[in-house]
Amino acid sequence: MKQFRNLIITAILTLFSIVNLSFAQSTVQDTAYNHSSEVFFPEMTPQLVDNLDLLGRVWGFLKYHHPVISKGAYNWDEELFKMLPGYLQVSDNKQRDAYLTKWILGFGKIPVNKNVKPVDTSAVLKPDMAWINPENLSPKLYNLLMKVYQNRNNGLYYVSFSSLWVKAANFTHENNYAEMECPDAGFRLLALYRYWNMVHYFFPYKNLTDTDWNIVMQQHIPSFISATDKKAYWQAVRRLVAQIDDTHGVVWSSKPTKSLDYYRPPFKLRFLSNDTLVVSAYWDAEKIDSSGPHIGDVITHIDGKPVSFWIDSLSPYYAASNHPVKLRQLLWDICSGNEPSVSISFVSNGIPKEATIARYNHEEMTPSFLTDSVCYKALGDSIGYVSMDDITEAWVKRIADTLHSTKGLILDLREYPNETINYKFYAILSDKSRPYFKATEANMGNPGQFTFSKPVYTGKGKQAYPGKIAILIDEESQSHAEFCTMMYRTLPNSIVIGNTTAGADGNVVGIQLPGGVCSYFSGIGIYYPDGTETQRVGIIPDIYVWPTVQGIRDGRDEIMEKALEWLTE
Repeated sequence: MKQFRNLIITAILTLFSIVNLSFAQSTVQDTAYNHSSEVFFPEMTPQLVDNLDLLGRVWGFLKYHHPVISKGAYNWDEELFKMLPGYLQVSDNKQRDAYLTKWILGFGKIPVNKNVKPVDTSAVLKPDMAWINPENLSPKLYNLLMKVYQNRNNGLYYVSFSSLWVKAANFTHENNYAEMECPDAGFRLLALYRYWNMVHYFFPYKNLTDTDWNIVMQQHIPSFISATDKKAYWQAVRRLVAQIDDTHGVVWSSKPTKSLDYYRPPFKLRFLSNDTLVVSAYWDAEKIDSSGPHIGDVITHIDGKPVSFWIDSLSPYYAASNHPVKLRQLLWDICSGNEPSVSISFVSNGIPKEATIARYNHEEMTPSFLTDSVCYKALGDSIGYVSMDDITEAWVKRIADTLHSTKGLILDLREYPNETINYKFYAILSDKSRPYFKATEANMGNPGQFTFSKPVYTGKGKQAYPGKIAILIDEESQSHAEFCTMMYRTLPNSIVIGNTTAGADGNVVGIQLPGGVCSYFSGIGIYYPDGTETQRVGIIPDIYVWPTVQGIRDGRDEIMEKALEWLTE
């Protein structure tokens, strides 16, 4: 019946002026479109892509600004599906703008809001409303959109703001339509619209993306509309998310799945400083073929193609803040695939070799490497070592006096640190409180505006640690690990050793898209107290140390070695 109704609407629009179409009000409880949008797209043309780009902007703008819509009075997903059949029939900008104007007016009179505050002139990031301009829009549509903005709502149904130190967005009341294996074209367009607007209004690092976010939606409209199967849809989403250039931008499914037809080699890989791909450890030593490759061997070709080819091919599907972490992200897929074997070319002790190796699904492998779970140990008579991912509050109290008897201390932040003890641990090392970061926070009354918080200070205790402190980082150090490094780096006689971190600091904001697709982005901007960026830059070490092929072959921890050298010199 819905398809027949859409055909009737199309016929009416052909016979009568499109501006006379009225739009029925719906409520957020409507379920008529939960399984199909019933929207059928004609062939993509430049005019249609332009029209859909503008619609996506208007739809998101109304969602977060309209005094009635932003309060949740309408099921905003369904309102998109209701208006699309007629909108797809407009043939020029004049008809397009008239259609959008009539659509907006159908949601009632815009009440005056005298409490709207102007843009903060000191804001780090200001709302980007450049697309609302009289040169590109009809006078009626331009004036109507400006009226909405000037009387925008100060409370949002689709966004709440959580706050630990500063305000960060929390997207609420978003249906992820998880039952859909592959959403139809209308829902795929909804996914693009939803994600683009979330980033446009609530991502604190939108100004740092390599691609101007204003052109991203238009670039992706054709691929989202044409993604007619599940694989193509997920690829389209991953390519979109990758363009935020934020390592927090992972993509996964809310539905439990088993990748029994996805195979991985029985060894672990790592990229070194010059994009060299080396075998760094064994997942399952029992499954390593005698012909190799073995730990320390350099992979040059996979399935006959050079490693550089695979880097270029996979990079568009991974969000990453900088190049080292982009390579880290690729490791999961670069030697994996849908076939249980793969041909590898590699160099072992300077000798080129080739082998066809077996790959296994996750359930077939038994990890043969051990993780170091010790949270504190003494290295010799005078150096203390703390694994910051394993340390607990009980251990902080237990080792407080022991630490002060050492001449040097190593804080290892190469894994994700315990989130609950950073202030308490700092307090046993310092008798002073110091500023270590400030953040940008979102503005509920003006989406897209981010302003600086005041600098945040560390904790303090009764006694300062008298010795030298080496803080260890690498490309695995991400988010809270970077945040903690900023804190411990303020300690006197401390130094950071290793290589550049992931460049994705701050908390994460969860995102849900049709088809049960989930993602994140960084929710608050993290800066040093002087305003220096951390996002995309990462924590820059004072002493750079990249692992070497020989070091990996010998099983050495070269970053640890440099720390011990510095502490004992």
